[in-house]
Amino acid sequence: MTLRISARERDALKTLPRLIQRKVSGALQGSVEDLRAVVSSLNQLRDATLLLPVFHAQLEAYPVPDAISPDVVPVIMLAKFSMGGIVQICHNLGNNVTLGERLVHDAVASKWELLFPWMQFFSNNFLPPSQRPPVLPHGLSVSTYEALRITVHPLSALCQFTKVGRQLMRTNSTIQAFFFRAWVIVDGLKSDDFADPLRPGDKNLSALIRANMCSLSVTCLDDTPGSLPASIIASAAGGTFPMASLALRYIRRMAREVSNMPEPRVRARENIDFSSMTVCATGLAQAILFMQSLGDGADGCQELLLQLGSIRTVLYAVAALWERLLTPALNGSDNEPDVGLPARRNVLYMAYRYIGYSMNCADDSASVISQALQYGLLECLLRTGTSPVERVDNVRRFEDDHDIQLLKELPRFFVFSKVLRSLGPALQRVNQAGLAARASKDPILWELWQSVDSAARVFTNFYELPEGVPFYRYQCGSPTCSVEFPEDDITAFRCSGCLLTRYCSKSCQKDAWESGHRIHCRMLHSAVGQILVLCIPKFISDMPTQGNRDVREIRKSLPVIAMIQSWIFDERLDEIKTLYHSTRDAAEASNDRYVIEVDLSVYPVELNMYTFRDYSHVGGIGSPDTFKHGIADLVTTSKDSPYDLVAVKVRLGREYYSLFSPAAALDIAFGWASGIQGGRYIHDNPRALEP
Repeated sequence: MTLRISARERDALKTLPRLIQRKVSGALQGSVEDLRAVVSSLNQLRDATLLLPVFHAQLEAYPVPDAISPDVVPVIMLAKFSMGGIVQICHNLGNNVTLGERLVHDAVASKWELLFPWMQFFSNNFLPPSQRPPVLPHGLSVSTYEALRITVHPLSALCQFTKVGRQLMRTNSTIQAFFFRAWVIVDGLKSDDFADPLRPGDKNLSALIRANMCSLSVTCLDDTPGSLPASIIASAAGGTFPMASLALRYIRRMAREVSNMPEPRVRARENIDFSSMTVCATGLAQAILFMQSLGDGADGCQELLLQLGSIRTVLYAVAALWERLLTPALNGSDNEPDVGLPARRNVLYMAYRYIGYSMNCADDSASVISQALQYGLLECLLRTGTSPVERVDNVRRFEDDHDIQLLKELPRFFVFSKVLRSLGPALQRVNQAGLAARASKDPILWELWQSVDSAARVFTNFYELPEGVPFYRYQCGSPTCSVEFPEDDITAFRCSGCLLTRYCSKSCQKDAWESGHRIHCRMLHSAVGQILVLCIPKFISDMPTQGNRDVREIRKSLPVIAMIQSWIFDERLDEIKTLYHSTRDAAEASNDRYVIEVDLSVYPVELNMYTFRDYSHVGGIGSPDTFKHGIADLVTTSKDSPYDLVAVKVRLGREYYSLFSPAAALDIAFGWASGIQGGRYIHDNPRALEP
């Protein structure tokens, strides 16, 4: 039968070359071969959009088959070439947003009710696991790659160029289920499954398809009004665990495929290898962003991703690709928005953004940083600094770039033993790798690193000193007992009040209580910390997650925190005295007690002084419950001291904790001494501190 198109559309077709006109006439009469020839000529035509009515008419003429059978082979082949023609016209748009919005609306959006059933048909019958028979009927030929193009590319064009397409992806559960089925399928395909009959030998097709899928997946999780919850989206992929596992596999696979791509002979847009590498690198950045959005949106998914190795995965991608991505082209393409150095650097920034997000929002943020240090975070940061050819704005770089922001935030974690345990070996690897020459090309990064490196070396020395060991975790807290036990000894008793002191027996616990622990218990409990605030300022990401109220890491790190406190007091004594005078002059005459706060939740460390009455967190360190039974007399300093009480503020994840002076608490309760005097460690130990 002859298909119908409007008279105006027929007149427009007369502007095409005569050979194409004849092929179009044959296609409208149902000739598969003529339609194949029309699609093959699309790239040679000046205005291929004139053929859209022909492709739409083919799809409208026949109902979507229920199954594959010999009598519907011509219909399926006509639909295959028609869908392929629409996809090709949209693909030829490139990044032309101005032209793309109108054209994609005409080609896809306005005909969505027509196209989507055919997309479902090709997905169900030609993508594994499919419903097609073991042997296809004669004349039917649809490769896996062709089915993928028909399945994925209309969605991609719709989301890239139209608002209605993005809204569909965010709010339509049927379309999301359809997409994520394809997402799961693509993950399981091998490179050979992506072979295109029209592009034999092209090894980049699998990476390009996966890059496309990554960009679409981010659209699904875009947090806009009307968007479906991440939990519902995850169910489309089989649940939170399968979705999280797939997200990580996509990142690993994309990183591997980009690293295996041939090195471009010329780094310019016209070079297919360079263009493919850039597109796939962008897809990798989108995959990392999707993982972060998934972790933020689905309950428990962020912790699950961390357990599955997300930190190791993103740092593997950075380590494998940084040199390839940051090699300058030394031509005009370095400054192009979609293939230039800033676009390629964005892959690295997405990785650093995710680590910063996890560092600030994870339940166990100290473990996040510890893992990151183990898997080469410092080496990656120093290797991926900007180069002179990029001509960056240093002010903007200091304010906005995720590598700088991450490096600025790291030192506030250097007060925790778990982090310091990984920091020492990481510093040794940095020295052995000789990264100074590379990092010093970026003046902002290099200046910041020198400050961070100085703090890191001082704090790791504290951790390695005998006084930095949490002795109360390994020995009985009774003053009359010398029993020692391993940290994981489940037979040991622990005080339920301070959560710090441990005992070998109930009798020792009773003896300790009567010998003074009844006085020290609340003080030690305050030294372990109380939560102050449950919000965080914007850093790298403003997406919150559930905080962690467990202070085990503070308990393990208390001696190190105490040594840092003592060192800062000795180093900055003049500053403390000046602070006291300014606070006293502004305070009421009746105030005679002052609290100095050592803020370790920021870097550089800040010192603040308040009157006892005005200190907003005094309930955490100076309430009557804490200081009754003579504790106030024990902690009050000498008459010439400018302060009476000390608070130390630290941060874990999203939460801030106020600690009553760890140095004073350990000294009063256990007779512990920091060994710091005049800014130096004075005990007989081979590792002397540099102030």
